Amino acid sequence: MSAINQALSDLAKKNGSPLTAIEQAQVMPVKQRAVLPWVVGTLGLSLALGGWAISYQAPVESLEYAPITTRTESNLVENVPSPTAKIATQSESIYRSSVRTEADLQPRSQDSKVQAVQSAPISQPAESSPLIAKVTNTQPQPVGEVVIEHVELTSAELSAKAQVLAKKALDSNDLKGALAHYNEALKYTPQNAKVRKKLSALYYGKGDVRKAVDLLQKGISLENDNISLRLALAKLLIKEKQQAAALSAVAAMLDNASVEYLSLRGGLAQKNSQDAMAMESYQKLVEMEPDSGRWWLGLGIQQERTLEFDNAKASYHKALEGMGLSGQSHQFIIDRLNLIQQLEGSKGES
Repeated sequence: MSAINQALSDLAKKNGSPLTAIEQAQVMPVKQRAVLPWVVGTLGLSLALGGWAISYQAPVESLEYAPITTRTESNLVENVPSPTAKIATQSESIYRSSVRTEADLQPRSQDSKVQAVQSAPISQPAESSPLIAKVTNTQPQPVGEVVIEHVELTSAELSAKAQVLAKKALDSNDLKGALAHYNEALKYTPQNAKVRKKLSALYYGKGDVRKAVDLLQKGISLENDNISLRLALAKLLIKEKQQAAALSAVAAMLDNASVEYLSLRGGLAQKNSQDAMAMESYQKLVEMEPDSGRWWLGLGIQQERTLEFDNAKASYHKALEGMGLSGQSHQFIIDRLNLIQQLEGSKGES
């Protein structure tokens, strides 16, 4: 301003104007107000208000607590500071949205419950209470549940299961495993003749004859009238060339005796000179199968041994008329008839 006054004074003197001297006005320089605090304060206020609005309108299901530390101006919302006020900094906890993953973009389960709760962050003024969304995910209830029920198997079922395992072991050439499983099966069903015979056969094939015989004998003691066990024992002993022991296995005359049983009984009785047992067996056989030449032949031989020549001749003739005889058997019968005729002739001459 002094430069302007000086210019006016010089102009007046130059023009010779009678104007009185103009005094210079003393103007105090105006103090410059700090512009930066206002700008920072206004910017901070707008950011705070904008951040609060965004957090308030953000999707509630994607918000979570995430405390971080930041620098911010204090009291920007409540009290606007004077231009000369000192800007203070402090640390506070704010809330931010978590990054939404691809799983978050999937539709929410109907069982999820969204609860809105009010929470004031630490160092937040009491006047400001933004709403924070809290998501509680509820695990879906199972549609059904697996119920484990303990069912006790019967002895027969346990035995059948062990037999299946034994068969698989045999298919794999596992003799030890087969013996173990068949023994287990027999433990559950000791009267199972089929299992007992298989187990006995395995021991016999292994070379343990004593064990094989014991298994069959124990089975017979449990079921005295079990024909299949008696036949198995008799055949095993015949292979071991124990004819007398084999006959003892089929010595009993059973009501339910089969043709096979009676045939083996009659043949063993003849070889062991048990005439009465042999006669009984073949008489029963011709009753069961009268058309079989084999049984009439056996009966004729037994009658000839007891010197019943007439009955023997009748049985031989029936044998020749019957079925199932070989050529050698036919010749044997003819020879026996001729011999009987000679014996009868010699008796008549005497």
